[in-house]
Amino acid sequence: MIRKRLARLRAQVHEILSANLSPAGIGWAVGIGVFIGALPLYGVHFGVCLVVARIFRLNEAVMYGAANISNPLFAPFLIALEIEIGQYMRYGKVDGVETTSFGHSFWDALKTTPDLFISCCYGSVALGVVLAVVAGPLAWLIARWRQRQDPA
Repeated sequence: MIRKRLARLRAQVHEILSANLSPAGIGWAVGIGVFIGALPLYGVHFGVCLVVARIFRLNEAVMYGAANISNPLFAPFLIALEIEIGQYMRYGKVDGVETTSFGHSFWDALKTTPDLFISCCYGSVALGVVLAVVAGPLAWLIARWRQRQDPA
């Protein structure tokens, strides 16, 4: 009984990991995954990737792996860049996060937080598109090169 369940689980994991591993499928999964990872949807990236990958019949593992561009190591830099891009899109100038974000008191910080979040949302879409346009075709090229290297 346990062996049957483990075999079924192993088959499901293999199906998830090997679904649509064509170069085009990998390119689309990476591009869309990076776009989703750039969005400020922390805590729900996995669910969004799962739904989007199933809708477009892409590899869920590849898409979620690409969405991890917003991991704790890169997230602060990603968020700061998104805020700056959003500020430029909204106001036509870049002031720097330290001067646009927080004033002299805790109350000033609370007052500017919604504005920064809106700027982050604008900037995340713009940066996500740019990252997706770069990462998707790059992943496609690498997958295509790997496919040509493997004569199997």
